[in-house]
Amino acid sequence: MARRNIRVRDSNRIPEVIRNLGSVGKVKVGILDSERQMIAAVHEFGCRIAVTDRMRNYLAAKGLYLKKETQYINIPERSFIRAGWDENEEEIVQKVEDLVNRALENGDSMNDIMETVGLLAKGRLQVYARDLRNPANHPFTTEEKGSSNPLVDTGEMIGSMDYEVES
Repeated sequence: MARRNIRVRDSNRIPEVIRNLGSVGKVKVGILDSERQMIAAVHEFGCRIAVTDRMRNYLAAKGLYLKKETQYINIPERSFIRAGWDENEEEIVQKVEDLVNRALENGDSMNDIMETVGLLAKGRLQVYARDLRNPANHPFTTEEKGSSNPLVDTGEMIGSMDYEVES
């Protein structure tokens, strides 16, 4: 019986993708601008602010008279990063799976995948923050800024949301 030389050619990109996976970094999404991180953290986690005489006088001059026994102003938690992620996690994870599968077929770079995922996550978190309505603003705050949307005033905080791919 004659021996035949059989060659198998495999054109999949699995070895290339596995090499790329070894160098994958991470994607950070959120308020990366240090100037806006403090206000973002106040909204994300809430805050309890001690009322000083100076603050009491300032608010009174603006038309908000605090009760004498009021010692703290409580800003409620309005999570837009954690809750926004939870709301969109399934879609984002599915997108990652789709992109990795496409990378196996086409040889797309992991960096391109991370850029795409970062952009998607940023957009979803911005929409979530813009549409958040609860807990509502205090009526005084609504009157002062002319809007009842708790996380939208000038749009700077939501507009400063971004993503960063770290290698």
